[in-house]
Order: sequence, then structure tokens, then C-alpha cells
Amino acid sequence: MIENDLLRWGLAAPLLAASLYALFRAGRKSPPAIRAGFGLHAAMMTAMVLMLAPGLQWPALPQVFVFGLAAWWFVLRAVSRRPAPHSRPPEHVPERPGHGRPEGQSGRGSLLYHALTMAAMAYMPAAMDVRSAHGPEAAGVEATGILGQAAHHGGAALAGLPMQGPIQAWGSQAALVLAVAFGLAAAVWAVFLLRSHTGRDRGGTGLELVGAASMAVMFAALAA
Repeated sequence: MIENDLLRWGLAAPLLAASLYALFRAGRKSPPAIRAGFGLHAAMMTAMVLMLAPGLQWPALPQVFVFGLAAWWFVLRAVSRRPAPHSRPPEHVPERPGHGRPEGQSGRGSLLYHALTMAAMAYMPAAMDVRSAHGPEAAGVEATGILGQAAHHGGAALAGLPMQGPIQAWGSQAALVLAVAFGLAAAVWAVFLLRSHTGRDRGGTGLELVGAASMAVMFAALAA
């Protein structure tokens, strides 16, 4: 996905640290939903590390299945969440996903953002598989076959044969949109990190920042 070794391992290192932190938080005593959420984030970031390490990628289909189910789980949590009666956040605390609430009471916006993250994670290995199946080598084989057929039938000139089909073009556009979206999310999480006061807030916000920034870089590489 990323050819530059320095960028690849520079991205893998914070992802590995974030996955270990998420695993640590998943093992701590807390509500089951919070532990499950951190466990899913640990799995997601581990999968991203393996995507960056040559030859260590997990099969795409199980990832699509697992992270697709994780996305639905976060959506169902967001839909089923009911605000506590007569509860209002303090006026001096800005509303932002996952902050200013007791642990285990994530906001609906935070849950929907996590659902989007898991859905994007389910899409990423599928897009990588499509790109490898329809990449330059596959396109070259297809072009050779088309040229052979043209020569066999007396041949029209195919000098302008496109090497990128509609599947690759659509996949690149979707990856670019996701790269921009997660880039903006990373900027928002960076602002939240600067405004965090407690160690737990900083740890959770840093986890979100690493995840969003890594997603942005990896989808940008897929779009290239």
C-alpha cells in the first residue's frame, strides 16, 4: 500500500502503541460495552499494522465480516441509546463525542463516528483486494489479451487503451473521500487533545487521533 519504508514504519509504530493502549483499556474493569469498544479498536489497529507490514496481511473476507458487524454494533448502540431524564451537560463544557460523560455513556455522535470508522475498516481490505486484482499487472494481462484479439480479427488501433477501468476509478474516488473525511476528523481530535485535562481523556483522545490520522494516510495511499 505504502512504498516508502520510512513512512510505512513511522505509521505502524504509533498504530502499534495505540493498539496496545486499547488492549490495556479493554482489560481494565469498566462497563462491558466500553471494554468491547476498546477491544474492537485494538483489533482494528492491529489489522492496520499488519496491512503495513509486507506479507503479514490477514485475509480480507474475515476482516470485512468482523468490522462490518462491529459497525452495525455501534449503529445499534447509537440508535438504542436514550438520554437520562432531566440530564443536561454543564453549560461550560463543550459537547463533543465521548467527553464530559461518565465512562460507559458515550454520546450518540461518538458511537456513529465509531460505526463509520469500523465500516471504513471493513471497506479498506476489500478495496486493497480489488486494487491488487485489477492493478497494473492485471491490467497489463487484460490489455495483452485485448490486443491479441484485435490482431486476430484484423485489429483496430488500441494505442489509447485505458489502463484503469471503472472499478479502480470508483475505488480511488471513494478512498479519496474517506481520506479527506478522516483527515478532518484527525484535525478535530487534535484540537480535543489540546483541550483535554485528565490522563484518561488524553489517552482516549490520542487513540482516536492516531486512528483517524492513520486512516487518512492509508486511504490517501489507496487513492493514489
